[in-house]
Amino acid sequence: MTTTVSSIGLKGIEGYRVNVEVQLLPGVEGVHIVGLPDASVKESKERVMAALYANDCEVPDKKIVINLSPAEQKKNSPIFDLAMAIGVMKEAGDIKDAIPDDAAFLGILSLDGMIKPVDGMLPAMLLPRRKVSSGCICRL
Repeated sequence: MTTTVSSIGLKGIEGYRVNVEVQLLPGVEGVHIVGLPDASVKESKERVMAALYANDCEVPDKKIVINLSPAEQKKNSPIFDLAMAIGVMKEAGDIKDAIPDDAAFLGILSLDGMIKPVDGMLPAMLLPRRKVSSGCICRL
């Protein structure tokens, strides 16, 4: 099964929808982020896993694959941390409720699980009004 959580990427002053797809697979334990992530996005796996550990989330000893779609668009911000964490928690069974399809999740996680403010929120907040979702969950 795959869990999909919506987020918003930034390209210049334009926001675009990013689907954060998370899947747990049998295999060697680890986190793999695909979908043209830059270094700041690749480092998200360390922040997300530390934040989940700090909050006693049950993450199984499995291979975790996180796909940032659209794959052809370069992702260049840690803004997807919150969406990744929610996807992993849902996939692992820590979140029982449905994740709203019409909400976008944006946030940078600290190692203790706190959600930190994100730069470039104005373009990100304007996109949902146009076409992505009915709202955003973020920290300003």
